[in-house]
Parts: sequence; structure tokens; C-alpha cells
Amino acid sequence: MALSADATQLSALLAVLTQPDTEAIRQAEVALKPLLKDPRCVPALVEILKAKDTQAPPVRHIAGILLRKRLPGHYGKFDVPTKTALKTEILAILSSEPERTVRNGVVGVAASLAKLECTAGGTSWPELFQFIAAAAAADAQQAEARELAFWLLQEMTDTIGMHLKDQFQPICGLFSKALVANEDAKVQKAATKALGQLLSFLADEPEVDVFAGLIPPILQVAAQQRNDEELLSTVLDVLYDLAYSPSPAVTVHLVPMVQFGLECIKLQDLEMGVRDSAALVIATLAEAKPKTFGKEEALVAQVLEVLFALIENSPDSAAGALFESNPAWREDLENSEGDDFDPDELDSPTETSMAQGTLDMLACELPKKYIFSPAVTRCVQRLSSPQPNHRKAGIAGLGVIAEGCSEPLREHLDELMPHVLQASRDGDAQVRECACFCLGQISEHCQPEVLSYSEQILPIVFGLLDDQSVAVQATSCYVLEMFCERLEPDAVRPLLDSLVKKLAAMLESTNKRSVQEMAVAALAATAVAAEEEFTPYVAGVATLMTKCMAVTEERLFSLRGRALECMGHMAIAVGRETFRPYFQATMECACEGLTRDSTDLHEFAYAVFANLAKVMKEEFAPALPELVPHLVQVIGTDEGQLEPAEDAEKGGQFNAFDDSDGEDEEGGNYVLHVRTALLEVKKGAITAVGEMAAHTGGQFCPHLESVMQVLQKAATNWHPLIKSEVADALPNLVVPSVAAHHSGELQWTKGDVNGASPMSEHTTAVVAAVLLELMALMKDDDKTTVAKACEGIQSVIELCGPHSFMPIAQQCMTNTHELLTRTSPCQAADELYGEAPEDDDDHDVVTQAACDLVGGFCRVMGAQFAQYLPQFLPAVCDYAKSSRPPRDRSMAIGWLSEVAQELQGAIFDHWQPVFLPAVLAGLGDPSEDVKRNAAFCAGVCCEHLRERVADSYPQILQALGPLFQIDPNAGEASAACVDNTAACVARMIMASPTHLPMPQVLPAVLKLLPLKTDMTENETVYTCLLGLLQMNQPDAVAQKAELRRIFTEATAAGSKVEPEIQEKLKQALPALQ
Repeated sequence: MALSADATQLSALLAVLTQPDTEAIRQAEVALKPLLKDPRCVPALVEILKAKDTQAPPVRHIAGILLRKRLPGHYGKFDVPTKTALKTEILAILSSEPERTVRNGVVGVAASLAKLECTAGGTSWPELFQFIAAAAAADAQQAEARELAFWLLQEMTDTIGMHLKDQFQPICGLFSKALVANEDAKVQKAATKALGQLLSFLADEPEVDVFAGLIPPILQVAAQQRNDEELLSTVLDVLYDLAYSPSPAVTVHLVPMVQFGLECIKLQDLEMGVRDSAALVIATLAEAKPKTFGKEEALVAQVLEVLFALIENSPDSAAGALFESNPAWREDLENSEGDDFDPDELDSPTETSMAQGTLDMLACELPKKYIFSPAVTRCVQRLSSPQPNHRKAGIAGLGVIAEGCSEPLREHLDELMPHVLQASRDGDAQVRECACFCLGQISEHCQPEVLSYSEQILPIVFGLLDDQSVAVQATSCYVLEMFCERLEPDAVRPLLDSLVKKLAAMLESTNKRSVQEMAVAALAATAVAAEEEFTPYVAGVATLMTKCMAVTEERLFSLRGRALECMGHMAIAVGRETFRPYFQATMECACEGLTRDSTDLHEFAYAVFANLAKVMKEEFAPALPELVPHLVQVIGTDEGQLEPAEDAEKGGQFNAFDDSDGEDEEGGNYVLHVRTALLEVKKGAITAVGEMAAHTGGQFCPHLESVMQVLQKAATNWHPLIKSEVADALPNLVVPSVAAHHSGELQWTKGDVNGASPMSEHTTAVVAAVLLELMALMKDDDKTTVAKACEGIQSVIELCGPHSFMPIAQQCMTNTHELLTRTSPCQAADELYGEAPEDDDDHDVVTQAACDLVGGFCRVMGAQFAQYLPQFLPAVCDYAKSSRPPRDRSMAIGWLSEVAQELQGAIFDHWQPVFLPAVLAGLGDPSEDVKRNAAFCAGVCCEHLRERVADSYPQILQALGPLFQIDPNAGEASAACVDNTAACVARMIMASPTHLPMPQVLPAVLKLLPLKTDMTENETVYTCLLGLLQMNQPDAVAQKAELRRIFTEATAAGSKVEPEIQEKLKQALPALQ
């Protein structure tokens, strides 16, 4: 049958679109646009689709695409008979079209019609579902018909998911019959893609349960067709979407989902991007279902073995992960590899980067009780291997898990450090490089315990600075940076001179930018460690930094920024007087960097502003009028923008013919494009403005209103990085008002809420605004933000007193109680994903912050807070249970000590039921940190309750007994435990000396003195001893020789006992001769 005039005109133009003539195509497009705006184009395009005898397949294929695109705008203009006829024609074409490409286009038309019927109050087109069911049930010889059924279901995913839930059961049956072993491979693939798309769509909906039982068949089909990378990628995308599904029906399949990912990772012939997607699935499942994943012990072991094998068998540097995102490192690597180097390889995942990224995620996300032991065991086993690649994997693995497993790693550092130090002297260069990386990670994440190894680590790293490998040199500088940041001057002093000279020489002699940058960072950290002892080196280092800060070549901006950062750290180290000559030049360089289009330079500038404000204090204030408006503008900048999403897969080159006419008829699909670099810049600007407020005094007051407004806006930002930084900065806004209106200090009385408020009207307004924002952030769903908000509220109320707290007291206590009972919004996500709280969950930053905040309530309210103890004692003491991790137990006992210190006698009603049992349990705890806190708590309670608790002395002394046997040389925790034991008994003696067996107790205490590490208890201990001597207490007089030894050591050169106490001891010494 001949085409109508409309169809003939259209087909001629469509034919031109298939020709390789750009100008002809452009003219055809211009001619087509007005024709396609006319509803008559719909029947004309259908005519072309049907004319398989006269129209070429490419022309009919384009007709199908254009028909799908134009239907939404024209369908509503047709009457019911026309719509019915159109639907009938489409089904007829689907059932008879021999060309696969054309049929695929008509599938899109059918899906579009189905959507229009469902969304426009139509009939939902039951004939289409009859057609799909019949096609899916076609006999064995009609595989293409069955495939067509699932093509249709895939195209209709959104429509099915939103409008056709009553059809879920029969649709599930269709999928189930297709996902069997004897089905044609094409049908299996089509069914898998269609079902996968529907599972992704429904992942967060309860209805996903209907289809969740088909996850194993999907995995089986994908495993059978493992050479089909497209299918594997599709299934991996589905598994990624399902990872966060709250449905238990999905979670029950976690093991086969992870095992499927592992099999993909192991397939050497598979494209690396697909393998990396499989690794991402495993990592995401660990993040989303950490407890469920971790409890599968065999699965965790299986995953770890695969990851370690990948690191072992890959020739790539296992320390390279440290520098993958560093442009300087990439440039140096490119230069060192010569002509064979392919820079694109650095942007592609490798087996090593994939394995390390996944291992890092497991270490960070899985509960430590499930991941630490199996991971460390595998590391240590490999470190004793005769094969270098095994040793490389072992030491690299230890470095990778250092961040996520920092807490248990710190506890086992004594056992593991010998392995690390030995690996740093390994004969194999890759092992040494990885050992250096591991040292850096441990130095960064295992503070302060790692500092006790300074005598071994610093010389090793110092030697590695001379290594021939650029990677080892740069990594060594990284170790120094991480290690030195927390060192005391005493520890860095022996190597200070040679270290500074070596790093300065490296900076001047090397042309490797990565080494230069890391050397500058190491110099900065060395300055921070040395403090005022760095003074002799300031001039020389400043000269070097000035050269670096003068660079204007864009590729060197990160080096320039590092030099600025170094100047800021030197200022922190040596103080205002020494740094003053360099202040102006540093500020000028930082401000000049703000005029350049470099987010790196801006970020470094804001960091140096923050540090210089801390150091220079009011001398920084003249810069405020220029800098604060700039920072306010940056903080207020939108770091993301909505852009129209390109539906490239469906539209291809025919997007020009979308049914838009300047409008998006389907509501519009938009994607949020985030400029992540701007996020970091904004974070830096918030930090800078917060530090300026905290340290420039009353001169910041004129800027409070603008800063408050922009921080209020930023507090609602979508990104937790920004919100947490706002929570950090907000409390600082109170400081300028206190400086301006209260001479820098607000005088308030604990618990006094009835008298006049000591706050000025201005301070009251600022405090109210700040606390209002922080209270809102307490309800945020990001744990770090909530923790910072708690810390912020605590700092404000402790600065401003009970009158600042009262307006928010009830709501703030309610919020805090929710955090302690793990029912707040930021903790609800765990349960949402089927991860209910358990007693032995890892220590939580939010819980710690909430606990500290309650301590702040006590400090501000004093005995007034006693009425709320029945509410808070059970919530906090729940963390003292033996089933809790050590840090939880330590936190709870520490909190009881704070309560006793601040509420004093008001805790008496709770002594027998709460405090005494907690103290006795804590003194018998296996953790020395818990014992230490329990000893302190016992002493403080006895100090304030005095004779009222004297009848409990025998129980307390009996529980303290084993602590006298602890070797203080076993480590800092042991020494602190012994110190607190001595201080506890000292408090008991001062509170009620007649209730202790002094002849037995006093000699035992004296053997523990002088204190080894907890110098805060010196006053307690020596006040007790001096008091006994003043009273001529017989047992003290009998111990004159021992007291003389203690006092002599406490007043010797280098003693850390406070000078005032030393003076009293010296006055007492003559009487002890």
C-alpha cells in the first residue's frame, strides 16, 4: 500500500538523515521540526513503521525513535478511537516486525504509550500485558518473541514501578520462568537486564520484597555468561543499588552478592573497569551492612584472601595509593618512566588500587571485632614469608588498615611495630617503600602510642630520605610530616639540626616536585614538634619558603601553597614575637593567591589565615575589613548546580527532535553537578573566619552579623563537610562579644539561675543565635556534624554559664538523651538498613560528644543538675557494661568521675546503687584505661562524700590491690593506671584517714611515687603527704627515708612536677634528714 502524502514527505526527510552528508542532514532537520510539531506526524510515522516492504530498516528505525519522542506532546490531542487504533497498530507491528533494530525502536514507542495511559488516567493498556505474557510464554523455537517480552518490561520499568504494582506477582512469574538454566541466552540476558532495572528502581521500596527472591537466579545467569561484560556491568550496577536497600529479603542474599563480586574481581580477562565496579559493590555492602557482612566470618576471610592475593601478584607499587591524586607525583612519575609512560594509566584502576581501596573500606566500615584480627593475621603471616611480593602485600595491608582499625592497632602496637621496623630495612625496594607508607599511616592514625617509637622510627626515616627512589623519598617526608606533628620537643631535639638541614637540602637539590612538596610539609611538621626550639631555623626556612611562595607557574601552585602552609605552622611553633618579621610578607603572598584562579591557592591561603589569626591575635585585626567580606562571599557561594540530564542512551543523535518546544513535558530530569574543589575551599573559608572570630578579640564584632547570616545559611548545606565545619565555627562567634563586653571573661556562678544574668544584651543575643543553630545541627543525620554541635554547645555554656543554658536546657537535654540511647536521627540510619545497635559496637564519636556534653551540664549547673541524674545515669552507665568495648567502658566511668567532681555531695543518693558498683567493676576491668578512670572516680567520690562512704573503704581498697602490682614501665596506660591508684588512695586518706589501715597502705603508695605520667595528680599526692608530715602522722614519720627519696626525685633537674609544688617539697626536705 502506498504511503499517504504526509508519510511520503516524512520518509523522504528521514532517508536523508541516514546519509553521510552533514549539510543535507542539517537541512532535513530544519524541515522536519515544524512537521513533527503537527499531531498528524504520529499516524504518518506509524505508516512508515508498517511499510517494511517499501521503507529501508534505517528509515523505519528513525521513525520509531521520533515517534517515541513526539508522542507525549501529541497523544492527549487524540480522541479515544484514535488512541485505541494507535495502540492496536503498535502491537501489530511488534508482533510482525522482522528487523531487530526497528523492533527495538517500537518497544520504546509501546513503553511511552503505556506511560501515557497510566499517567493520564487511561486504561493502563491491558492488551499490552496480554501481549507481553503471550510473548514470554512463546514456544522454545520463538526465543526472539520471549526476548521481546523482556525488552518491553525493561523499557517500562518506571511505569511498572510507579503505576502497576498490582501486576507485580504475574510479572515476577514471567521473570522466574526466564531465569532458568535451559532458557536461551538472549532471553536470559533480556530478563536479567529488565529485572535488574526494576530491582534498582524498587531498591528503597517495600515492594522490592516481591522480586528479591530472584537475586540468586540473576547471579547465576551472569555467572554463566561471565564473558559478556555488558551483562556483568548491568548486574553489578543492580547490586550496588541494592546495597543500601533496607529490605531483609535483599540482605539475606548478601553472601552470594559478595561472592559474585569476588568472582568478577578474580577474572583476569575482564576489563579492569568492570572488576573495579565489582570491588565497589563489595565495599558498598560493607558500608551499608557492616554487621551483617562482618558476622560472615568465612566470607570476610574469603574476601581478604582475594585482596591480599591481588596486591601480591600485581607489579604496581602498593605505596602509590598515597599519591594517586597528587598532580606533582603524577608528573614526577611520568618524567621518570620515559617514553613508555602512559599518563592515562594513572587514571585507570589497577589491581593494587582496587584491592587497597576495598581493604581500606572494609577496615573503616566493618566492626573492628570482625575485621581487625583476620586482617592483621594475614599481614603478619606474609611479613615472615621468604617471597618479597608476599612481604610487600603484608606491610602494605597493615598500612591500609591503619586508619579504619586505628583503635585496636594502637592496643597491639607493641606486637606489630617490630614487623614494621624490620620491613623498613628489607632488601627489596618495594617492601621498603610500602614499609615507609605503613609507617606514615601508623604515624598518622596511631597517635599518641606511636610516639614512644621515635628513637627507632626517626633514624630509619632519616636514612630513607637518601633512597634512590623518588617514591621512597616522598613517602619518607610524608612519614616525618605525620610523625612529627604530635612529637614533643624532647623527642625531636636529638635529630632536629640534621633533620632541618637534610630537608632543606632536599628541597633545594631535587627537581622532583612531589619530593619538594613533601619536604616542605615535613619541615612544617618538624617546626610544630620543635616549638620554640625551632627559632634558630626560622630565618633560613623562611628564606626557602619565600622562594617557593613567589612562584607564578600554575603547575607549581601546590608547592607555593605548601610553602604558605609551612609559614603558618612555623608561626604556631615559635610564637608571635619570633614570627612577627615574616607576618606581613606571608599575608601578602596569601592575599595575592586569592587573586588567582586556583582553588588550591585559595584553600592554602585560608588555612594560613586561620593559623596566623591564632598566633598574631589582635595584630591580625587590621586585615579583617578586607578578608571577612571575601570569606563571607566564598562561604555563600553555591558549590553545586542543577543541569539538565542528557538521556543519551535513548536519544542518541536525535535529541534535537525531543518534544520540548522550549518546555520539558515530562517535568525535567536534572543532575546536581558538584564542584568538589569548591567544597574544600568553602570549608577552609569557614575554618578561617571561625579562627579569626576566636582570636582577634572585640575587633571582630562589626563582622558578627554578616558572618552569622552566612553560617546560618551554610548550616543547611547538603554536604556534611560544610555542616560539620559550621558547627565547629559557630561557638567562636561568642568570643568577640565576650571580649568586647566582658573584658574577655564572663564571671558566672555554677548553678545560679535565679540571679541577674552576667551576660550583656549583645552577648545574650549572639549566644541565643549560636545555640539555636547548634541545637538544629544536633538533629542532623550526619554523626560528625552532630558531635561537633554537641562540642559547640558545651563550649558556649561553659564560657557563658547557666544563664546561657537555661533557654535551651530542656530541649538540649532531650536531644542529648536521644544520642546516648541511640534514638536520634543520625543513629536511625543504622536500624533503617537492618543494622540494629549491639552492645559491642565500636566506640562512637557521637556518644562520646554527648557524654562530654552532659559533663558540661554538670559543670554549669552543679548540684542543680542532680534532679536529672535518674534520667542520665542509666543511659550512660549502659556503656559501662562488660559487653561494651573498652573505650565505651572508659568513657562511662570517666563521666561518673566528672559528675562526682561537679555535683560533689549531691551524688550521695546514687553512691550505693550506681557509683560504687561501677567503680568496683571498673577496678577489675581488663582494660588499664578503664581501671585508671575507675581509680580516679573512686578517689573523687571519697574526696567529696568523705565519712559518708567510709564504710565502703575496705571494698575499694581490696579492688585497688591488684593495681599496685602493675608494672608502670609496661607502657603509658600502665603508668597512668598506677599514678591514678596512688592519687585515689591519697584522696581517701585526706577524706577520712582513720578509716584506712595506714601501716599497710602508706608504704604501698609510697612505692608508686613519684608519679610517672599523670602530672595532673601531683598536687593531690603531695598535698596528702605534706599534710601527713605536718600532722606528724606516725606512719608518715616512720617512712621519712622513703619520703626523702620521693621528694628528692620530684625536685631534681628535669622533673615535671610544677614549680610551686617543688618549692613546698624543698622546704619539707630538711625535716626528713
